[in-house]
Amino acid sequence: MAKAEHNNVTLGMVRDSLIRQEDTIVYSLIERARFPLNPPTYDPSYASIPGFGGSLLEFFVKQTEAVQAKAGRYDNPEEHPFFPDNLPPSLVPHYKYPEVLHPAAMSININKLIWDMYFNKLLPSFVSPGDDGNYALTAARDLECLQAISRRIHYGKLVAEVKFRDERKDYEPAIRAQVF
Repeated sequence: MAKAEHNNVTLGMVRDSLIRQEDTIVYSLIERARFPLNPPTYDPSYASIPGFGGSLLEFFVKQTEAVQAKAGRYDNPEEHPFFPDNLPPSLVPHYKYPEVLHPAAMSININKLIWDMYFNKLLPSFVSPGDDGNYALTAARDLECLQAISRRIHYGKLVAEVKFRDERKDYEPAIRAQVF
């Protein structure tokens, strides 16, 4: 979807992408549910990683995002890191993605809210309590869920933009009437 020229982006294309993203979310949640909660994964005192003060999960996410940043993942406007500070630059040639979204929309990243919702509300609602020792796998599955949910939620910006472009005359008066 990100490679499509913005003039060719249709609501139908967006809808198809949303369906695939929802399938990915469901599958990732099913895979995560295979493991119990595994509390040591989230306990900063458990892993004692030299030079790192967070939990195994935070270490796993930060290290994975650093590798993915080097491979260019976050050059794609559909992708948003959970720990954007101090990510290394991409080492691969930069692809010129079409500018579909307004710059203000591009800067929106609500991953802190997604992180909190996932760990405080969603995760406890579908995994069993317990500890099976599979902490690295637990962290990997959590990251898969988080990235899939993040992509889907942030994709809503594209949905709004496509709807706006299709019905500009209906939306512009309401936008201009807003008081900031």
